[in-house]
Amino acid sequence: MTSNENLSEFTLSKDWRWLPLIGWTAAGLLLFASWLWPVTREAWDAFDVWVFHVMNGTVAQSDIWATIWALTGGRRFDVFSALLIFVIYLYYIGSGDFARFRHGLAFGAMTAVLLLVIIVLQRQIIAYPRLSPSLVLDGFNSILSVVPWSNAKEGSDRSFPGDHATVTMILAVLWWLGFTWRFGLVGVALAFFFALPRIAAGAHWATDAVIGGGSVTLIALALVSGTPIPWRIYRFALKPVDWVLSFWIRFADRLSPEGRDNVNPTRQVLRGMCIGAADLIPGVSGGTMALILGIYKRLIGAIAKLDRELIGLVARGQVLAAARHADALFLGTIGIGVLLSLIIFSRIIPLSMMVTNLPEITFGFFFGLIAASIVGLLSHVHMKGAGGWIWIGFGVVLGLLAATMVPVSTPDASWFIFLCGMAAVAAMLVPGISGSFVLLILGKYTDAIEALGRLDFSFIAPLAAGVVTGALLFSRAISWLLDHFYRQTLLTVIGVLGGSLLAVWPFKDRHYETIGTKVKLVRADPYIPSDFDLTVFFTIVAVLTGIFLYRFLDRLAQHAEAESI
Repeated sequence: MTSNENLSEFTLSKDWRWLPLIGWTAAGLLLFASWLWPVTREAWDAFDVWVFHVMNGTVAQSDIWATIWALTGGRRFDVFSALLIFVIYLYYIGSGDFARFRHGLAFGAMTAVLLLVIIVLQRQIIAYPRLSPSLVLDGFNSILSVVPWSNAKEGSDRSFPGDHATVTMILAVLWWLGFTWRFGLVGVALAFFFALPRIAAGAHWATDAVIGGGSVTLIALALVSGTPIPWRIYRFALKPVDWVLSFWIRFADRLSPEGRDNVNPTRQVLRGMCIGAADLIPGVSGGTMALILGIYKRLIGAIAKLDRELIGLVARGQVLAAARHADALFLGTIGIGVLLSLIIFSRIIPLSMMVTNLPEITFGFFFGLIAASIVGLLSHVHMKGAGGWIWIGFGVVLGLLAATMVPVSTPDASWFIFLCGMAAVAAMLVPGISGSFVLLILGKYTDAIEALGRLDFSFIAPLAAGVVTGALLFSRAISWLLDHFYRQTLLTVIGVLGGSLLAVWPFKDRHYETIGTKVKLVRADPYIPSDFDLTVFFTIVAVLTGIFLYRFLDRLAQHAEAESI
């Protein structure tokens, strides 16, 4: 397989370049020497103390800061950070042409090799037995004293250098040189924000990241920009990458329906992750996310093809024909993404914990995402007079009715959980109606999230059976509506989205009651804040982040099959 390797953003050195090699190595050594030299060490120590008191002081200033550091300072967030980096990488290799996809795979393999070697050498050469500030300085504010469930790391006897900072800084360098400067800036931002929780918790000094991580990163930059070693690893990685891609192309061509593109699976996995994350949030619909991403009609059509014809093809041993009939490769990659989101947001960073402990910020994020999607969808719809507004108004009424319903006490029997699965998936398939919100109304949302987190199959099995049954039953009806009343259906959906904004309005007085042995939300009364405090500030930031994410998803959707609205 051949492809264009002269990508404009690919700037790794193919030859020995002594000036950057010597220059960046000297910069790294001088930075490290400034920490060892007694004169400049005093300045670095003063900087460490100042940063510690500023960052750790936020724990005592506000419960919301303490909760943020509690959520981001533990091992779970480390795993989430790694997955976030991986998702950004998938976005890069999945958002361009096939040459970028090929380049990205080989570059990812080269990056993994370099990071492994550098981290091993760092731990062998410059590991330093340094006590963390929480064990040395007075005035330490423990996150655990404010947030009892916190698992944030608050102390270490070997804090230098900061491994997390080192990895993300090197990634920023590699993304800048191997991808684009924009992705390099994203890497820089990740390096900065991922270092903050451990500093705020008192587990690391600022210089663990600045000196330890910075020195290693500068030497890594010398290696990447001044030697051909990374380029040779990249060239070697292209051989297995080409073999895998050749196999995948043949495989995708045989399984894909005519006219369907499944060559780049990373796009569908990312879309599946977005859909899965949306399905877990009450008030946010997986169908809405599919619509935003431009794959809604194809998704509904593929699910509707799980029919008698499919069973007949399988029964006759025509497996490839059955896979093409159901667009199985598309559904499979979407399903992988959904499954990844379920694992991430039920076991690694539980959304139920986010909703309970940071409700304003969590719902503010989704409020911004949905509001932006309404504006985006309206810009593509031909209203055609008053009739369009009537359909939107009808949808708004439906959305408001759903948003004002309150949770009820329901049975815990398997048959009822099965019915809950059917009801939830019916809502998930319709943009604007949240399957999680249906579970919340039926009193099973928290149970479902907890069951996913602890892999309780006595709950998961009947729920999954209901989801599969409901998908088979309702997808055909929705597909028929889209085929015969597409514009009217989409206008109604946009209205439902508008009405459902009330369900995700971030500022609410939430009332909980103990029902049996469980604490459940029974009422949430919306209000408009009168004071501009830290909670309001973070909520506004979350809303803007949701709007920004919509723009990100909208760009991802540009690579999907266009839907005619």
